Amino acid sequence: MGADFCTAVKRTWEGHPPLASDAVDLLISECDLAEGIGERFLTGASQNPFSVFPVRVESILSNGGRNINHATNEDRLLFHHYVDHVASIMVPFENPHGPSNPWKVFYPSVSIRYLLPGEKALYHAIIAHSAFNMANLGPDNATSMRLRSATKHYNMSIQYVNESIGSVNRDSASTLAAIMTLMMAEVYSGQSEKWKHHLRGAWALLLGPHSFESWDESPFTRFSIQSLLIVRIISGTALGGAESCSRELGLQHASSYRNVDTVHPCNSRDLAYTSSILSTPEFGFTIGAQKSLLECISSITDAKHKMRSGMTSDDPFDIDLTISRVLSCLKDIRMQLEGNNIAEIPENSSLTQNLARYQLSAFLYATYIYLYRSLLDVRPRRVAKYVELVFVNTHAFYSESKGNFSLWPAFIAAVEAYTEYDIGLATEWLEQSSNFGLGNRRKIKQIVENVWIRRDLLQLETNMDKGLIAIDWREIGLDTDILLV
Repeated sequence: MGADFCTAVKRTWEGHPPLASDAVDLLISECDLAEGIGERFLTGASQNPFSVFPVRVESILSNGGRNINHATNEDRLLFHHYVDHVASIMVPFENPHGPSNPWKVFYPSVSIRYLLPGEKALYHAIIAHSAFNMANLGPDNATSMRLRSATKHYNMSIQYVNESIGSVNRDSASTLAAIMTLMMAEVYSGQSEKWKHHLRGAWALLLGPHSFESWDESPFTRFSIQSLLIVRIISGTALGGAESCSRELGLQHASSYRNVDTVHPCNSRDLAYTSSILSTPEFGFTIGAQKSLLECISSITDAKHKMRSGMTSDDPFDIDLTISRVLSCLKDIRMQLEGNNIAEIPENSSLTQNLARYQLSAFLYATYIYLYRSLLDVRPRRVAKYVELVFVNTHAFYSESKGNFSLWPAFIAAVEAYTEYDIGLATEWLEQSSNFGLGNRRKIKQIVENVWIRRDLLQLETNMDKGLIAIDWREIGLDTDILLV
């Protein structure tokens, strides 16, 4: 029987080349994909050794059986690190029965083709992203080497992005993914403001002529564009004032992009794309939120910018209407959470249910804080209960998971914390968030702690209750040009 088995195995693999270790890792990681979520990015699926499993998996060998060869062992290590670690911390938690983690499945699979300029740009952006992360994780004696690798691959990715943009047959989907990955590499480096230029360039590419016949043409494209809009919405919450919507979006070299436009759609083309992107049920899952919450955040940002720039409409009740609509939406979400009636919370795993609930609840209460502080300029005491609820959910999340809790809700709450209890929970979050190798977390910690110090000093100077001392974290004298993801 043993001989028969060996003969069968030999015949099964006869004529098939051995797979590189990268291919094996990716194929194994994709075995958890939900049926129908994955897409056959690359041909040659009939040679997939894991095709006997009942789930649908993708081959990562392009047509013709091209092997996967990294230029150096360092590149191979960094690619592995991206798949094993970086992709996982791009989402708060993994849901094995829900939508795929696009950074773990789609991005590596597409980049490994390495045929078109967009695919090459994505590959080198992934290596740069991974290298910045490893540099932040240490050990110290390898930091300079990793930073050199990051810089080299970052520059190579930029070159291929420009080549792809100038190509007649532009590979728009891979090019967009590359620009988005370069943006995240900047965030992970923790030392650059270029993320805004990449964001502007990515949006310009999306709106450019003939870039996307259909933004929903594949899961890979859809997730990239969803991520772009999510980043655009979140980035607007950190802007101190309104920017002109009339400037033309020009797709330029990443190092010469102009500042990102305001988040809320500025014209009919923006509105059409935004509406289409928001229409997918899974929109927002990669950041732990949902469509309606992100729409609320965008509406608050738009109203805030109008108020600060004096561009409010002739209707004196326009802002009041925005506040009323947002509060109504938040109440609906809160009632759904209390009634366990949230479609975005999975039903197949109690742990996944809990983590999704903690994330969504934190986003909900942080949106209340953002509304009251941005449009009504209330004192911290007015939002203290929401601050506490954000960190109760953050603490609960970390008690059950080692995942990377979404930055935005925790930060929005942390800068308003003033009680000993809330500051203690916020400090716990700051310590946890520093363990993932994200460079921007150092700046986040510095900003939050400086807000606390300034509030303490003002309390000593004025003898006011700290709950009555409102501080705008954007105006504390530090570099606050950060992306809260």
